[in-house]
Amino acid sequence: ERIQAVGVGKIPQIVYKTAKGRCSTLLSKRQFLTIWQCWLQIRHPQIEKIESWEIKASGLQFTTNRGLFGLTFSEAKAFLSRYNRAAIEPLSVKCNGSDTVVWNPLHQTISQVSETGCSCADSLYRNTICKHQIAVHLCRNQGILGDRAS
Repeated sequence: ERIQAVGVGKIPQIVYKTAKGRCSTLLSKRQFLTIWQCWLQIRHPQIEKIESWEIKASGLQFTTNRGLFGLTFSEAKAFLSRYNRAAIEPLSVKCNGSDTVVWNPLHQTISQVSETGCSCADSLYRNTICKHQIAVHLCRNQGILGDRAS
């Protein structure tokens, strides 16, 4: 529903709707930056660090080692939804050199992820960052969603 900063410390808060009503989650600044660093590095792999961030009326703005980058709230909400799905679904990431495969046992699908995108419909037809790209990024950069495919 919205992303905002609350209190004197400008703590990031995500407000969203569920089947039971409206909820909100406060994030540590570290968690908040981890999420958006993922988005930035998938979109712009040369970005190494977010130096500062700001919540504007139109969306989020990040100052990075490569300049200013922003995304609208609608893009941010879509990314957060996929980021959440990547964390919740039991995705298995298997790296084979430059080729990476993501297996989703819930949907019985395999998606191939490369530097240029993913073979899934979200990436191909909607031109968005998909949960498979997020899973690969998290696996490679943070050791999350490790190689669960044996």
